[in-house]
Amino acid sequence: MFQSISVIIPAYNSDMSIGKLIEQLIPVLNLITPDNEIILIDDDSPDTTWQVIEEITQKYPRVRAIQLMKNSGQAAATLCGLCMADKEVIITMDDDLQHQPHEIPALLTALWENPDMDCVFGIFNKKQHQGYRNAASAVIAMINRRAFGLPRHVKTSGFRVMRRQLAKEMVKRKTANPSIPALLLGCTRKVMSLPVTHAPRFAGQSNYTLTKQFRMAFDNLCNATMLPLRLVSMCGMGLCLMSLCLVAYYFFQYLFGVTKLQGWTTLVLMISFFSGTILLSLGILGEYLVRVLREVSHEPAYVIRQQIKNHKS
Repeated sequence: MFQSISVIIPAYNSDMSIGKLIEQLIPVLNLITPDNEIILIDDDSPDTTWQVIEEITQKYPRVRAIQLMKNSGQAAATLCGLCMADKEVIITMDDDLQHQPHEIPALLTALWENPDMDCVFGIFNKKQHQGYRNAASAVIAMINRRAFGLPRHVKTSGFRVMRRQLAKEMVKRKTANPSIPALLLGCTRKVMSLPVTHAPRFAGQSNYTLTKQFRMAFDNLCNATMLPLRLVSMCGMGLCLMSLCLVAYYFFQYLFGVTKLQGWTTLVLMISFFSGTILLSLGILGEYLVRVLREVSHEPAYVIRQQIKNHKS
């Protein structure tokens, strides 16, 4: 089995759950290997999460803590942890105890028994979410699978174990708008998934709204593929063909005297339809332009306010 493990946990508004998670996680890690570390990244939580994390670092010597200067999002916080981790295997998981620590040995075993794989995702056959979130997750999973060319049986999640080589390649790809699935699948396609338990949220409410979920899926698409631009191009070609057919139809109607002065409704519908399509296309192009501007301006994905390094034992 692996000799050393780093666990990365982005934390936001988790003062009620983060302590309980660490209490469950440390015994599991110690049974696997004594050479382990936990990296907690506080994403500028407005509650007392950082104070709780400071207490945890005092109690557990192998816990490292980083506080970001501003809220940068889970992906940026995870990327920060990947930059700091240096163990043989790296694990990422959420802070709300829905990713169960006792499932980690199974994920590590799957990675160990498949040396050609770079990452193993823990996937959830039955999610402890509301119905609309499960439906949204299914749609987003389908979009991601098509965008990244993944087989149908392979799914992704935030509960993952990966080899250090993959993590180091991911952090080399400097970006101001990181998407962990896009970075990961941009480096390798040698991934697999393993069913694990999805527990109910320990405390509080999820920070992922439906809007944030679809925004994350859109980020994955824009960061990893040219699919949105290609869809716009295909849509434009289809509309051009439709317009030519309509032009020919109305032209022949005019030649044979069928067309009267009426047609105001058709004109308004056509103008509205094509104007909306143009604005949609400009919006997608604008998204790419904003991302290009952020990249060339070298805007950092995150800014560290302070960190607490693990104590020497």
